[in-house]
Amino acid sequence: MIIPKTLEECKSQEEAVLYHLSHFATGLTQDDANELYGIQRLGARIYNLRELGYEIITIRETGKNRFGHTTPFGRYFLKRRSE
Repeated sequence: MIIPKTLEECKSQEEAVLYHLSHFATGLTQDDANELYGIQRLGARIYNLRELGYEIITIRETGKNRFGHTTPFGRYFLKRRSE
């Protein structure tokens, strides 16, 4: 799978995740994926991409949920390949 250059080129959720990870330095969280791309199971998409050979790094963070409780979550980043 080739990384799409524009969002319009994305034909699958995996391609949308690859597009985001390659174009935005902020990474991608489940909330971001749901809000921006309608992806409800980001972990499954990340799993599929890793199975295809993409090196995706998970950074564990904590934040407040809608009830004000502290909760852990992952932020995903695409490992840059050295040219």
